[in-house]
Amino acid sequence: MHFSHRLEDDEEYEIVECTKLDNNILLYKKKIDENAHPIIKLKENQNAILFKKGQVLDLIKEAGVYSIKNEPNSYFPEDLIDYQIKNNESQLCVIFFNKNVITNNKFYIQKKHKNNFYGEGSFDFQIEKPLKLFNKVIEVRNYYSKEELLEQIRERISKIAISVLKEQQNQAIINQEICLKANIFKNYGIHIVATNIENIQFRGKS
Repeated sequence: MHFSHRLEDDEEYEIVECTKLDNNILLYKKKIDENAHPIIKLKENQNAILFKKGQVLDLIKEAGVYSIKNEPNSYFPEDLIDYQIKNNESQLCVIFFNKNVITNNKFYIQKKHKNNFYGEGSFDFQIEKPLKLFNKVIEVRNYYSKEELLEQIRERISKIAISVLKEQQNQAIINQEICLKANIFKNYGIHIVATNIENIQFRGKS
């Protein structure tokens, strides 16, 4: 079973699309009625995964209109083979991923003792590898919000920012260093696009 590209949609069939992805929603799941011969409409800055009974069946990355073929996937990408989901959903499902940059995510920093400073900042991130994020989500609900991910990212970025601020006070260099050291989130398919340190105040040694 796999996606098949179509030139246009057909009103005779069920249209399945996602309009719910915004700056707060990272992914959205929709169940599919196979007997309704559904048509999948993928918008710009979306990816979609087709899965059933815990097995990934196909992945599409380009905006367009697709039907679903109930036949073996002869071009099944090798990088999908090892991906499964712990949710053993028996019904065919499509997960839509938000590929837009998720902006204006706040974090706070405070360091006392030898290096005494405090401040706040924000960071932007993007789902770079949907399959990695898919594989890390313990259970796929109908939607997955950024808040379920943010606390982990905030905690790590705050620690990274503190370590950088111990060595640097140039804001441009600080932001570059934080982004560089935040590459650990690539293990979850997440790319930290930018950080912006704001209102940092240094109080000198205590």
